[in-house]
Amino acid sequence: MDVVQKSEAFLREAARRPIREIRRLALDMKRLWRLWVTGGAARYKKIFIAGCARSGTTLTQRLMGCFDDTFVHRAEAKYTQLDMLDRPETNLVVKRTERGHVHLTRLPRAIGLIYCVRHPFDVLTSSHPESRAERRFHVTSERWLAEYEALLRLRKAQPNRAIVYVRYEDMIARPDEVQERIARAFDLRPRIRFSEDTGNPIRATSLQKWERNEEYLAYIKGLPPAFLDRLRGFCDEFGYDMPEWASA
Repeated sequence: MDVVQKSEAFLREAARRPIREIRRLALDMKRLWRLWVTGGAARYKKIFIAGCARSGTTLTQRLMGCFDDTFVHRAEAKYTQLDMLDRPETNLVVKRTERGHVHLTRLPRAIGLIYCVRHPFDVLTSSHPESRAERRFHVTSERWLAEYEALLRLRKAQPNRAIVYVRYEDMIARPDEVQERIARAFDLRPRIRFSEDTGNPIRATSLQKWERNEEYLAYIKGLPPAFLDRLRGFCDEFGYDMPEWASA
């Protein structure tokens, strides 16, 4: 039985199926259509969002829903979740878990990668409701360093991998330009502009708080010189300035 015959069989059976199975039928029809247009191989476009906590991964995850024919998995998950999703949409998006950096080097080459970055001083002085009772700032220097080293290992293990870097600061200042860049990289079609999504928490006040807060600044100045040196390499690569005292 070919794809056309299978499609006709599904349509004939639709009237006999209970309402709760209508959605399943829609998924089956979508899958059959994909089989037909791809010559027998069902294909999804899989995209994984990674990056250190407080670097814009959640914002990027939310904004990916602005693309057409795209399903964004709400919960944080391992990249293996992409292989378990059974959806009618062509484009699938998953955001990493807290320990996702540990497995980043094993990310399959067929999965596209969006890597979120932010000025490390803002990352290191950002709080989070989940950890506020335990510590003042959410991301420790150890966590930041582990995330960065995981990225370096990935690039060493997969030197030809294309990585779409999203700077948090660019997402805040020029969200539509970032959207266009992501769309070109993954051949996506925007449904609405990033800037037009009323549910997006784009707040310019979240930028460079450490420069205006004495407590934050004192914390940063107390970080070990060796760690600040590692930050410098990151800042040089992604276009972030470091104050003169941190470069001494």
